[in-house]
Amino acid sequence: MATAEEEEIDFKISPEDQDEHSFVTIWNIASATCDGNLEQTRALASKLLNFLCKRDCDFVVCSSANIEYLDEKFESDNKVLYDWKPESEYVDLVSQHAEVPGKAFMSFLKTHKFNPSTKYNPRRADRVTWFNDRWCIG
Repeated sequence: MATAEEEEIDFKISPEDQDEHSFVTIWNIASATCDGNLEQTRALASKLLNFLCKRDCDFVVCSSANIEYLDEKFESDNKVLYDWKPESEYVDLVSQHAEVPGKAFMSFLKTHKFNPSTKYNPRRADRVTWFNDRWCIG
């Protein structure tokens, strides 16, 4: 049986999911990695969002229109940033708007030792700060 340290995910990024600058949504990375299985995709996207927030990743990019959209959604329902459980549809909403540069993302996961069996659970205040102060508009 593999130990938690040995568990690894073979992350995949579909070339057609990347834009001309190699940016891809967190959702599309999770979906390609999980071969399109919705439940597994949502669970992985949840872990990735929580991990990136907990590790204060500073290269998540979102268009100004999408940032405004997410901000309005959060104002009307704070679960948008507070409910990133593996079964939550809010994970879909956020991860489908959060883009990362593919190679830098993979490097970040390795450097910061992402472990799929670890539960990353950033505080609510940290989620809001990460979204408001660390996400880039592009």
